[in-house]
Amino acid sequence: MKTTPLNKTFREMTAVFDELLASLSTLKGLGSLDLEQCGEGRLLQEALTSLVENYGIERCALFFVENGRERPVAAVAWYNSVLKFCGQGEEVCCDEVPPLEAAFVDRVIRSGEVRICDDCRGDDELEALIERDSPRSLLGAPLVVGGERVGVLLLVASEPQRFGAWQQRFIPLFALFLGQALMSSRLMHNLENQVRERTVQLEKVLRETHDLKERYQSLAMVDALTGLYNRRFFFSEGSLVVARALRYRHAAAFMILDLDSFKRVNDCYGHGMGDQVLRDFAEGLRRELRETDILARIGGEEFALLLSGTGIDGALELAGRLCRAVRALTWSVNGKSFGITFSAGVATLPLSSEPGETLDLGRSDMLEQLFSQADKALYEAKAQGGDRVLVGAS
Repeated sequence: MKTTPLNKTFREMTAVFDELLASLSTLKGLGSLDLEQCGEGRLLQEALTSLVENYGIERCALFFVENGRERPVAAVAWYNSVLKFCGQGEEVCCDEVPPLEAAFVDRVIRSGEVRICDDCRGDDELEALIERDSPRSLLGAPLVVGGERVGVLLLVASEPQRFGAWQQRFIPLFALFLGQALMSSRLMHNLENQVRERTVQLEKVLRETHDLKERYQSLAMVDALTGLYNRRFFFSEGSLVVARALRYRHAAAFMILDLDSFKRVNDCYGHGMGDQVLRDFAEGLRRELRETDILARIGGEEFALLLSGTGIDGALELAGRLCRAVRALTWSVNGKSFGITFSAGVATLPLSSEPGETLDLGRSDMLEQLFSQADKALYEAKAQGGDRVLVGAS
C-alpha cells in the first residue's frame, strides 16, 4: 500500500513531536537540579544521563580541554543493559577513550563548532580508526562556560544516520545550558568554600582572642611570681564571700600573713633566692588550705587569706598548721641552711545575735573592717617579736 501524503505528513509531525518531547525532557532533567545541594559530579551525571535516556543512544561523554588537549571527565553508557555513570579515574569509560572518539573530539575542538559524522565508515579520517563495535554516528558540540570554550559534549550512536537536523540544533543549546549550570555551580560552591574558609579563619581568630582574653584575665587576677591570686582579685572576690556570709549568717575569717625579717633573706642570699622563698612559702600555705579558701599575695612578702564558713577557733587551728608547715621549710646556699617564720593577724566576721537583726555595714565596709582588725593584730604580732598569730579586737 502506498503511503499517502497525509500519512507521511502525520509521521513527520509525530517524529518532530517525539524529538521535541525528548529535548524538553532532557532540559527538564537538567533544570530541575538544585545546584546549591548537588556538586559538579552530580550535575554532570544527571545531564549526561538525561541525554542517553531521552535520545536512546549508547554513550554520552564530556571532555574538558586543557593546554589544547582533551581530558575525559565524565561519561554515561550502557553496559550489559545497565546504564552506568563514571567520573574521571573511576571506570574504563572515562580512563580509556577509543581512538575514534578522541579523533572526533579533536575535530570539534579545532573547529570550535558543532560537528556531526553520519557514518564513520564513510569518513576518510575516522574510517582508519574504526574497531570492532565502534559507533557509526557521532555528534559533538563545544561546551562554553562563562563565554569561554572549555570542553566538548559528545553523543555516540551505534547505527548510522542517527542524528538529524533537530539534534544538531538542540545539542549546542543543551551544551550552552550545561555550561551555564556548571558556571553557576562553580560560582556557588566557590562562594561557599570562601565563606567556609572565612568562617574557619574567623573561628580561629575568635579562639585566639578568647585565649588571649583569658590570658590577660589570668594575668590580671594572678600574681606572676607565686601563682596565687593578686590583691585585685582577692578584694573583689572577698567582698562577694563577705556578702554571702552576711546574708546567710555564716562565719568567715580573715587573716593577713607577713614573712618575718624577709629583707635579711634578700640582703644575705640575693633576690633570686628571695623569690624562691616566696614561691615555696606560697606553695606551703596552699597545701594546707581547702579549695574554698582564698589565698592571695597582696604585697611584697604580705599574703591574705579568707576562710568562708570558719570561725575564730577554726582560723586559729589553721594558723597553727600553717606555722608548723612553714617552719619545716628550709633552704641552702653555699652549704648554709636557713628557714623562715611568719606573723599573722586574724579577724572574724561578727554575726548578728538575733535572727531578725541585721548588720548595718555593707559588704565592702565589712571587708575593710576585717582587714583593719587583722592588720592591727599583725602589727602587734610583729612588735612582740614575730613568729606568732594574734586575733584582732572587734
